Amino acid sequence: MREHLVIRTPENVAFEHELAAVGTRAMAWSIDILAIVGLILVVSLLVGNFLSGLGGLGLAIHFVLIFLIQWGYGAVLEWAFNGKTLGKAILGLRTVSDRGLRITFLEAAIRNLVRAVDFLPMLYAVGGVTALLDPRSRRLGDLAAGTVVVHERRTPRPASFLPPSERHNTFASDPAVLLAARRITPPEREVLIALCLRREQLPLGVRHELFDDLAAHLSARLGLERPSFFSPEKFAVQLAAIVLGQGSAPASRTGSGVLGTGPERPIPTRR
Repeated sequence: MREHLVIRTPENVAFEHELAAVGTRAMAWSIDILAIVGLILVVSLLVGNFLSGLGGLGLAIHFVLIFLIQWGYGAVLEWAFNGKTLGKAILGLRTVSDRGLRITFLEAAIRNLVRAVDFLPMLYAVGGVTALLDPRSRRLGDLAAGTVVVHERRTPRPASFLPPSERHNTFASDPAVLLAARRITPPEREVLIALCLRREQLPLGVRHELFDDLAAHLSARLGLERPSFFSPEKFAVQLAAIVLGQGSAPASRTGSGVLGTGPERPIPTRR
């Protein structure tokens, strides 16, 4: 039976992540171990060729480099590549925060440093038992960092939001609109896509209220005027199709707006 992490936004829109099983995670880590061993062998050859004349200093540099590879491999890759190491990318997994957001460098560093405890007494016995007992398959590193490992979700095709008659229009091809859409932050993107995918399931009053709030928020923050002939829902759906067509926009490392546009504003909700 597949387990899911369900995230519900303040706008009462839910979206799900399929949690990765312990066996799949073990396979991904096996691939990562091979990558780490390969990197260590390359570094050892380079140190032997270029630092052998430094004696004890060269040996110390060698040990430091091995340490950085062992404990920095996972942290740096997960932070830089949206929660994915080589093994996770091959098997379609990624690490996210337990709120469903992109993992931060601090979270990546914590979960990989605690790996030393998960390994005890050997062959990841502590981490494996913890993951088997935890309902979200989290090892100690995940519990300490507040992260989970999930299956990569396939992004819906942009055309799935729009009827054929609306897939080609001047709004979606306007360079200013395309540039503004790239500044949509990951949390905004999640809410936008989740709301568009589930709009037919919402009561009409709730649907109109949520799209009114979201369209007003995006229009104000992006400095993008909503065309007078667009309803708030159509405006949001058009932006969702553009965002999906562009792919995930790069997030700021500090949690601020995308491309350094300033701090994120919370997405409004009516009480």
